[in-house]
Amino acid sequence: MKTQTEKLNVRDFATIAILTVVELAIYFVIGMPLGSTPLSWIFCLGIQALPLGIVFMLMYTKVNKKGTVLISGLLLAALLLMSLWMVSLCVAAAAIIGEIIWEKCDRKKFSTMLICYTILMVGWYVGAFAPLILLKDMYIASLPTMAEFNTQVFDLVAGPLFFVALAETAVGGIAGSFLGKAILKKHFQKAGIA
Repeated sequence: MKTQTEKLNVRDFATIAILTVVELAIYFVIGMPLGSTPLSWIFCLGIQALPLGIVFMLMYTKVNKKGTVLISGLLLAALLLMSLWMVSLCVAAAAIIGEIIWEKCDRKKFSTMLICYTILMVGWYVGAFAPLILLKDMYIASLPTMAEFNTQVFDLVAGPLFFVALAETAVGGIAGSFLGKAILKKHFQKAGIA
């Protein structure tokens, strides 16, 4: 008789690692063409949240155990160190918040998965644009070849457009969760997730 353990095993870690790398690949494949103008870059993460939702929902159903949200988020944060440190910091903070929700709520429920994923996407967005708002001069100086582009982005996100794009990212996270659930219907049924 096969018993299911609540502890993460080697296979779980491998699944999380592989799917996190897939997430990052999707992020770059979609982000490179979409983020080519300052305005489209601001709204890019909300669009990326749609296909990323499929991968996150697959991970959350395949590895529905304590630590999944935290480990996947921290791994993603480590991979995002290729960009500025604040992105990684905000993604890591979102992963910690998501893991707390993952543990306190019923992780076998789709609503818990949706909330955890949306929090991660919002954290990612805040991390991407907070440096431009909080540390503009340092951020622009650290990327001299992108100074004009980043100045234009700052001019856009320094006002109410920041909150519009933040809301769009949250809506993208919610929509991506539902898209993932629809595409992965068999996986959800097999895992007994409502």
